[in-house]
Amino acid sequence: MHPSRLSRIVLIVLVTVTVIVFSAFWLVGFDTPFFDDPQFNAPLFTDVVILFIYIMLFLAVTVVLVSMSGLARKMMK
Repeated sequence: MHPSRLSRIVLIVLVTVTVIVFSAFWLVGFDTPFFDDPQFNAPLFTDVVILFIYIMLFLAVTVVLVSMSGLARKMMK
């Protein structure tokens, strides 16, 4: 697979998943009142958004480390 096609597919998948996660956060249960203080909201999908951010951060750091190790191996030869 050509790298530009692969990067386009990855971009489309990431944007789609991001739109789905944040749409679910805003549209499903966003107005749920907080149990201790009903003046605050307690959205249902807050944990999903936080987990999604952690997963994206982990994937980004992993890609950078793999890329740097490949570049270092290439330069050592």
